[in-house]
Amino acid sequence: MTPRILVSQALPAVAVLTAAALGLCAVRAQFPAQERDPAFEVASVKPGSGPLKIQSDPVRLTMNNLSVEVLIELAFGLREYQYHGPDWLHTTRYDIVATTSSPQPRSVQLAMLRTLLIDRFKLAIHRESKTLPVYALVAAKTGPKLKPLDANLPEPLGLYYDFIFAPATGGGTELHSTGSLGHLCDFLSRIAGRPVVDQTGIAGSFDIRLLCAIEGFPGEDTSPSVFEALPSQLGLKLEARNAPVEMLVVDHVEKPSGN
Repeated sequence: MTPRILVSQALPAVAVLTAAALGLCAVRAQFPAQERDPAFEVASVKPGSGPLKIQSDPVRLTMNNLSVEVLIELAFGLREYQYHGPDWLHTTRYDIVATTSSPQPRSVQLAMLRTLLIDRFKLAIHRESKTLPVYALVAAKTGPKLKPLDANLPEPLGLYYDFIFAPATGGGTELHSTGSLGHLCDFLSRIAGRPVVDQTGIAGSFDIRLLCAIEGFPGEDTSPSVFEALPSQLGLKLEARNAPVEMLVVDHVEKPSGN
């Protein structure tokens, strides 16, 4: 299996959205009006351009050149292995600028993003559970060796393009990531050959550095495998299991019409 690994582009300091789990959403007709997620007052949706970027403040959410797949994962709080939809959603990108007249917390902004996807992209989804071969990420016998992020820093975005790969001292390639252990599982899923599910029970965001063999990167033949690197460097390990995984399946989606 060839892993899909994208090198990070630096995000601005104001990029502080997080893909937190946010519950279910469905088509407008399936809910009474008072139960629907809130909506942005003004939203512009245009074909994507420029660098990948997300900026947010309490009255504005700006997303540049994001694929529809990433928009869905962000809005619904998904890990990559929890999503199934048409291939074009991975390659078709949009710029979105959405505003409100009053300040909103980020959880509400993400709820508004769900509404935007339903209204403008005609998104319809359902959830289903599948039992799949997975790796469970758990604590090793030595205990976790994790460096928490400074609490004064903004919470990281935690999406796939926030991974940075840099030359390691002494050779090889080191992963650098700031985010939750669920975010780390996104990376591990690509190189371990099956979904990796966070079962550590450890919450929070961490400054994660991991030197391991990554296909196509320097040190692939000389660096430790991810199974060897995790216990010694992070105090974590992967255990093979069969486990139910909740999936979001896209039933219908359209390219949005002009603004």
